[in-house]
Amino acid sequence: MPIPPKKHGFYERNCLDVTYRGRILIRRYYCPFCGRTISYLPSFCLPYYQYSLAVIYMIIVNHIESSMSYTRVIRHLREHYPKLHLGLQHVQFYILRFLMNLHSIQIGLRQFLPDLALPDFGLDIKKGAKKILHIVNDGFSTIQTFSQRFFEQCKRSFLSPLHNSLA
Repeated sequence: MPIPPKKHGFYERNCLDVTYRGRILIRRYYCPFCGRTISYLPSFCLPYYQYSLAVIYMIIVNHIESSMSYTRVIRHLREHYPKLHLGLQHVQFYILRFLMNLHSIQIGLRQFLPDLALPDFGLDIKKGAKKILHIVNDGFSTIQTFSQRFFEQCKRSFLSPLHNSLA
């Protein structure tokens, strides 16, 4: 018997985007059956990330598709969005996380687009990443659509850390 969750207040979190920089409210729910709380993030947010999904995706696309260096990515985004303050460590982190998750992103894509021709796993990582970005850009109306579909299919964000069971 499905039990609808009960509203359980809000919490605040930071949101850094090209047009907004501040705190947003996130709705929490309580499951009366299991006792857990559930938070529903808006589609422009990723769990545990302050920068919006759009900003993170712009960083990844500019570096991988446009072959910009980390510092050039920062300069490019600052030219177009002067209020966006990115550090080199953020840029490096987002790109590295995307590259480290390429294999799991391919597996997720294969699950909801089974007839899709994906890059070979042995392909150079930058070439593979470029092909994955083309698939995401061509196959989904927005990065938010891809992110939501990936979360629904894989039960985690496409930028979630991969847990090593051998550690």
